[in-house]
Amino acid sequence: MHVVISGMFWDQPNVGSGQYLRGLLGALPGAGPEHQYTVLLPGYTNAKHQTLNAERKAEGGALNAEGERDAEDESSGLQCSVFRVLTTPFDGRSENLAKLWFEQVAVPLAAARLRADVLHVPYFAPPIWSPAPVVATVLDIIPLRLPEYRGSGRVRVYMGLVARAARRVAQVIAISDHSWGEIVAVLGLSPERVTTVPLAAGPQYRPLDRAPAAAVVAERYGLAQPFVYYVGGLDARKNVATLVRAFARMQRAGGPPATLAIAGRALGGDARLFPDLDAVVAEERAEAFVRRVEVPREDGPLLYAAATLFAYPSRYEGFGLPPLEAMACGAPVLAAESSSLPEVVGDAGLLAPADDVPAWAAALWRLLADSELREDLRRRGLERAAAFSYERAARETLAVYERAGRGAVLSLEA
Repeated sequence: MHVVISGMFWDQPNVGSGQYLRGLLGALPGAGPEHQYTVLLPGYTNAKHQTLNAERKAEGGALNAEGERDAEDESSGLQCSVFRVLTTPFDGRSENLAKLWFEQVAVPLAAARLRADVLHVPYFAPPIWSPAPVVATVLDIIPLRLPEYRGSGRVRVYMGLVARAARRVAQVIAISDHSWGEIVAVLGLSPERVTTVPLAAGPQYRPLDRAPAAAVVAERYGLAQPFVYYVGGLDARKNVATLVRAFARMQRAGGPPATLAIAGRALGGDARLFPDLDAVVAEERAEAFVRRVEVPREDGPLLYAAATLFAYPSRYEGFGLPPLEAMACGAPVLAAESSSLPEVVGDAGLLAPADDVPAWAAALWRLLADSELREDLRRRGLERAAAFSYERAARETLAVYERAGRGAVLSLEA
């Protein structure tokens, strides 16, 4: 079977779609070595990112007549046979149009030329037309469910296009059972066309010796233990304001002294989408015990390992990688009892209603005060995280490819 995979997010390893793509590509050849894998990458990103393809371009290799460039992936350690860079008429002129052309024109045409048996689009943007049966991974349907994420009229038109295309694909992969239910209900798909394949933490997220990790974090970030750590975006659904309010309430009530460390920054200026977190900190008079930090991706495991606990109050997730990453690094986890998070955390962490500030304050107090509970959650979290792997995801994804391929054969025979 020749599987052609859209690599749109290859050069964005810090976002969930990029982590998923890289994790899956790293495991697929081991799970199905008898198959051929070709990854299609957008040429327009090379102008802004130093990616695998930009490196290969510097080494030479002419574009073929279809505007493609083969690029062997030697540096990443992946075993995928071939990467191909696809150009569009809009490269260097309009990123939005280049993206749309790549998704709706360049990818399906390349799949036709490559005689793909299956085309996998591992995010929510399958093409309207494809010569091969399409498997689409719908990581979430946030823009269809949450009004503040629907964006401009142009964004809404785009989401209408990809939603229509998703209803026509052979198979859809959901990344949690909660997302499975949302996809079936909102997109109106038959249940047999949607399969849950959970994500996994990357290999860099593993248990570290806490004392050395804490020493490095204290020196590098000025964060001494005990501290509560949050990372995972500052947009509205992440609900970080509730965490700040609960932490401030707990501190004012005489709870265990600690610091709340919040990683990241708002990625836009729309107050509806990115609430003013500094204003919340000021309103709660929490400046003395709330720290804002910038943490590069490579230091993520250090912060997880050094943290006294990890808190994740998100109201809505397609999956929820940060709590899983935290558990994989040995951090006790407190998460919101919402959307997919109970599936990820299971009984290996504490759960609280997403918007219940008193409940969050009580849970923070309990975890900071009870070292035995933290040790128990640390142990259970490591066991829980070990149940998720990209080897498992690859095996289950291959089964979806095979169902998609069989369905196409049956349609031809009919």
